[in-house]
Amino acid sequence: MQRNTRTASWEIYSGLRARVPLIVRADGRGFKKILENCKKPHDPAVASSFAEAAACFFKSSGLSPALAFTFSDEISLLFTVAPFSGRVEKIDSTIAGFLSAALSLNLGQLVCMDCRTIPICEAEICVYLAERQDEAWRNHVFSYGFYTLVEEGLTHAEAMNQLRGMREQDIHELVYQKGVNLAKTPAWERRGVMVYRKGSQVTSDWDLPQFRSEEGRRLLANIIWGLGGPGNDQ
Repeated sequence: MQRNTRTASWEIYSGLRARVPLIVRADGRGFKKILENCKKPHDPAVASSFAEAAACFFKSSGLSPALAFTFSDEISLLFTVAPFSGRVEKIDSTIAGFLSAALSLNLGQLVCMDCRTIPICEAEICVYLAERQDEAWRNHVFSYGFYTLVEEGLTHAEAMNQLRGMREQDIHELVYQKGVNLAKTPAWERRGVMVYRKGSQVTSDWDLPQFRSEEGRRLLANIIWGLGGPGNDQ
């Protein structure tokens, strides 16, 4: 069908393109209500739904991310080959739509994801992923602290106010006094989950190293560029 040239002229962002490598990060919208009846502070069923949605993207989207990293209500997809020739509107709308549909099916209720395209240079890939993993840890600490205070009888608003004035190490100690060592909780809670292709198979890693460590850098290099390290099939 021929495009209406007048209508097309209004689409002023349609020509906006991003070069590879690029990250597409999808975040949940309105997830507080969706997660009301889930296990707190982290629900493995929800985490599995996000990992499965990422795996489904690899298998069924027709696009080829190098890897996906997910925690909480977000999924970051790394592309070293530009989807849709780098057209940002197409990338954001298609990926948001696909992941919204996949998660809706997985969770059994309507889910809405938004997306943003993040152009980076090759040297920044590991830095970006390490920063998102740092955010996973901060979310982990805050979530345990929040629900510890709620269990002590504080309202959600009171717990939020108290946490705003606390340092991370103080929250860690608060939780530790209740018998939980945050450094010993499941790795996926602290460091997220990564999904990627290994040969012809799509695999999920729920026991990730820290991306800032040498082991973590080797793992990423192997997955993204095939440069050896953990998971090398050779």
